[in-house]
Amino acid sequence: MKKSLIKSFDTVDTNSLDDFYMVIAQSIETSLIQSGAVPGTDYTLLDLYKLAQPFVLEQFKTEKLSYALKW
Repeated sequence: MKKSLIKSFDTVDTNSLDDFYMVIAQSIETSLIQSGAVPGTDYTLLDLYKLAQPFVLEQFKTEKLSYALKW
């Protein structure tokens, strides 16, 4: 697999907005890489944050940040 822009996490706090944002951005990046995108060429870290933002905001509106993680 190509070297991703977002590092893998050993642990995450499922109630943390920061961690939730990074997990969503990392998930988007994984999808992009699996589709053939080249990290740093086809997208930037800022692109990942912008793509993750609508999902994070929608979850934030529910005032509950719990989510399921599977590695």
